[in-house]
Amino acid sequence: MKKYLLLLLLSVIVAACSSSQKKVVLVVDNPMDIDRFNEIVEIQWPSIQQRLSLSDEDQIVVLDSIKQQVPYQIITEGSEQKTKLIFLASVLANGRSSYTVVKGKPHEFPSFVYGRLVPERKDDFAWENNRVAFRIYGPALEATGEISNGMDFWAKSTDSLIIDKWYKNDLAGIASYHEDHGEGLDFYKVGRTLGMGMTAPIDHDTLCLGHNFIKAEILDQGPLRLTFRLSYQPYPVGEKPVNETRVISLDAFSYLNSVINTFEIDTTTLMIATGIVMPENNPERVSFEPQTGWMAYAAPEDSVNGTIFAGVINPDGFSEVKISQGHLLGLCLYTVGNSYSYYSGGGWSKAGFANMDEWVKYLQMQRSKLINPLRLTIE
Repeated sequence: MKKYLLLLLLSVIVAACSSSQKKVVLVVDNPMDIDRFNEIVEIQWPSIQQRLSLSDEDQIVVLDSIKQQVPYQIITEGSEQKTKLIFLASVLANGRSSYTVVKGKPHEFPSFVYGRLVPERKDDFAWENNRVAFRIYGPALEATGEISNGMDFWAKSTDSLIIDKWYKNDLAGIASYHEDHGEGLDFYKVGRTLGMGMTAPIDHDTLCLGHNFIKAEILDQGPLRLTFRLSYQPYPVGEKPVNETRVISLDAFSYLNSVINTFEIDTTTLMIATGIVMPENNPERVSFEPQTGWMAYAAPEDSVNGTIFAGVINPDGFSEVKISQGHLLGLCLYTVGNSYSYYSGGGWSKAGFANMDEWVKYLQMQRSKLINPLRLTIE
């Protein structure tokens, strides 16, 4: 009998301890009348740390409404401090979902994003998520005479992360990434252009292109968001030099990068243009709305590999969109020293977008989501 009472007392104590465990309940509201799945939401890390009394060594888990762990990431933005908690959320139309954060040991989730400098391929910086892949060119390539600060696009038909595999096989002569071996390929043409949605200053209606980056720094490396910073040598805009910095982020499940450009030049304002390269011999398959700030383009169809779609979203809108100097250009007046934020990326007819109409609908929907974000509050 005593043994039974002792066991009963212990179970009551354990239950009391469990129920009193500190937790933070995060409520995510969807203001739109569409279901939204696998979107990243974020909250300032100190608000979580303080409520859970976390030490630097403590770990957390994020649980959904049925107590299943969901992937998360703690952002540092390249500093030594934890700044934000981000996690994947899904919310039905006009609905709300609850997530709970507690101390605990998280499951090992696979990474959805990846990126690195590729010195073995002349200093490319390549990055990807579970939908698309991109690269941009570095100093070793410029030393060979190949100059481009545009963004390249790798068409993927797999959720797997393939950068390392494709580079390794290509450099070893096993399988060229310019041919589709069942996972996609690189058949986007960049050259001396802005490629898929990079930005450059305009001087007297002339697009002023910079050179390859000189430095690449990874600020956050997954599993849900990759962020890196690119620095460039000064280049001329008219008779004045400009310094440019780009901070690029790619989230899980997205076809679009977040891009933050900063330009420093001896003037107050600067006309800038975000551009998508358009080959001269291509029919103008474009669609855009300057005021709402989106542009779409379908590259020439490849009879074997299909069609690449490119797109840009500037939630603040463009003053003008025009076809000029081999690009579809979205123009806006920039205040020097400020951040210019927008989104650019691409899709593929063999992996998610059957035609231009579907790509345009995606861009329009993403713009709607950007101006109507999921709202996160602490309950």
